[in-house]
Amino acid sequence: MLKWNGGGNPTTLIMKKYLIIQDTVVKGEKVQAGSVVELDEQEGNALVGYNKAELHVAKKTVKTDRSVGLEESEAPKVSKRKAKK
Repeated sequence: MLKWNGGGNPTTLIMKKYLIIQDTVVKGEKVQAGSVVELDEQEGNALVGYNKAELHVAKKTVKTDRSVGLEESEAPKVSKRKAKK
């Protein structure tokens, strides 16, 4: 016989970001292709199975400071326009 545990063990939802490939409906709302939405893992896996979404991988951007080695500029000083009288 099956026994009900009284709701003692709540289900844990793991939220992940998914990139929508085709227009679809998620949680009752229309979502355009190219959007990134945060869904629970179960619903996200269903959309991946239907080829409507894929797991979103964030790109890491590396900040490059191109003026690090530049000490002095050899260019002449910029002349600004003079005010009209």
